[in-house]
Amino acid sequence: MSVKTISYEELIPGYEFPPAIYELSASLVSKYLEAVDSAGDGFIPPLAITACVIAAMTGSLSLPSGTIVIHASQELEFFKLVPIGATIECHIGVAQKITRGKMSMLVLEFEVLDKGKEKVQSGRATIALPT
Repeated sequence: MSVKTISYEELIPGYEFPPAIYELSASLVSKYLEAVDSAGDGFIPPLAITACVIAAMTGSLSLPSGTIVIHASQELEFFKLVPIGATIECHIGVAQKITRGKMSMLVLEFEVLDKGKEKVQSGRATIALPT
């Protein structure tokens, strides 16, 4: 299944990326825990969910080869724990688009829902795209 992509130039504030669905499997969680040198407790670390949100956005964004995506800042709200094996749905929109010289930035607003459509996380993230 191919993912529809959009270029940075085409993005405008208010644009909504296609919803992304992730199964938060034990193997995905173990890779995240290994990367951050942490032990698990049967729940998905909230920042692992945020990483899925950023991955969903970058997977839908067509960028020139070699572009580095930098996660510059975030404001997060957590509403409930998510167990390993759960499925989440990420909804991401562009709140602001900033271009300053050779630096482009996106301010994203997002909401993450569980299988029952309950909100588990929401927030804003700023992504820098040096060109």
